[in-house]
Amino acid sequence: MADFGATGATGEFAISGVPSDALALTSDILRDVVTELVAEGVLPALPPQLHHFTSLETACRIIDGDNVRLSHAEYSNDQTEMGQAKEIIREELKGRSSDNFFAQVLSDYDKLEPTLDAYIFCMSTGNSGGGPPQDILSQWRAYGQDGRGACLTLDASKLARLVWNTPSLRINPVIYEKAKQVKFVGHILDHGQMKHTNNAPKALEATVAALVFATPLMKAPGFEEEREWRLIFMPPLDVDVPQPTLGFQARRDFLAPYIDLTYLWQVLRLDMIAIPALHATLPAPLPAVSLPLVPITEVMIGPSGHQSLNVRAFTKLLIQTNRRTVTIPQSRIPYRSLS
Repeated sequence: MADFGATGATGEFAISGVPSDALALTSDILRDVVTELVAEGVLPALPPQLHHFTSLETACRIIDGDNVRLSHAEYSNDQTEMGQAKEIIREELKGRSSDNFFAQVLSDYDKLEPTLDAYIFCMSTGNSGGGPPQDILSQWRAYGQDGRGACLTLDASKLARLVWNTPSLRINPVIYEKAKQVKFVGHILDHGQMKHTNNAPKALEATVAALVFATPLMKAPGFEEEREWRLIFMPPLDVDVPQPTLGFQARRDFLAPYIDLTYLWQVLRLDMIAIPALHATLPAPLPAVSLPLVPITEVMIGPSGHQSLNVRAFTKLLIQTNRRTVTIPQSRIPYRSLS
């Protein structure tokens, strides 16, 4: 098995919507596919840090409550979210539908996909050019309260420990290029067919489940500059786990469901790992997880006219929440918000 740093955080231990007796084979398919695509450079390896741009109010709430909200993917700013991925998966399956195996995979996926739910917390690898990676004007404008917000930098390796300890939770890079999206789906289908040809039990169910895994990982190419990674939770569908208690947040003209990370960790995770089939999807031994749950290493203050006041306030907040080692740099972009 590949080491966790290469593949564990990218999800082959975290499966959802999967028949319990197909979990092991699904893990095998995804482990092999993710390992191959990381080695080929199609998928990036987990970076050391990830960045989350947000408003001052939300940044304060995350720090003070040691919690983030995982919002339903279909309520994101990409209006084609998940729908585009489902169409790519269908296209690839239809292209192979003369084979009875793939025809059945398509039929089963079509039955399952309307019930799929993916809850996500969005982060970015940041700018690949000069300057601090999280000091990106387009991100400040779109997500950082038009420059008046903050950017939280998270320790990705510590965040990955939550993934390794929680069934159906994972960290994934978003795939924007259609050629890479097609290649990812194609690799899953190739490995599924190979398992079927070798008479592996539950090859059909495991292939469908691996496609479920792929669904929330594709986004329209117009968003590529965001270089997004996601903390993703997909509630299990075919195991005896209570469905999560949702919160609801008004966003512009719609009501978006979300799941609190603290609730997922403290309540739902315990229910899931009590089920042998779900516990078996986790690596052994499990890496230790220490508080705080949200591993913030830095809070960058956006390019507003009140940077020094915000630095002073966040300093007090970080001391009060026992996060004294967190640094508070300021954006260097001379941007004056017009809103």
